[in-house]
Amino acid sequence: MKRIGIISDTHGYLDTIDLALDATMDQDIDMWLHAGDYGDDARYMQTRTDVPVYAVRGNNDRVQPLEPKEQLIPLEDTYIYMTHGHEVSYDKRIQELVHIGNAMGARLIVCGHSHIHKEKLLGDTLFVNPGSIALPRDGSGGTFAIVTYANGIFNVDVKPKKEII
Repeated sequence: MKRIGIISDTHGYLDTIDLALDATMDQDIDMWLHAGDYGDDARYMQTRTDVPVYAVRGNNDRVQPLEPKEQLIPLEDTYIYMTHGHEVSYDKRIQELVHIGNAMGARLIVCGHSHIHKEKLLGDTLFVNPGSIALPRDGSGGTFAIVTYANGIFNVDVKPKKEII
């Protein structure tokens, strides 16, 4: 089983990264994904964990060095497609990103940008937006996500910040 931590839109609030890392310290996370806004936060995250941290550039990332706009990350027998999501139409974001990711062989599609957590299973493809643990826009108080992948099946657990404080 693989366990993937997903965080986005931390916007310089490094204490929220510390909260997520501390809350998952005993969960054997295999990798962390940072879906943009801010790349510096993802680099900070890498200094706090021994597992790989993959990041993409968000619409507020302007400090050099810049992360790539998108990433295709190997995961056992499939791939993870990650982008911030700001360059795709809001109304069709899920469908468009799933289409792009599926065309590359990905079955886990990750984006951020909206600061609103969302997960949707489309066939055997899982779309995840972890929301924002720092600046939520969904009344949640802040969220991040843990996705597990075992025997070809994805499961997602959205973690509310208020439960880990």
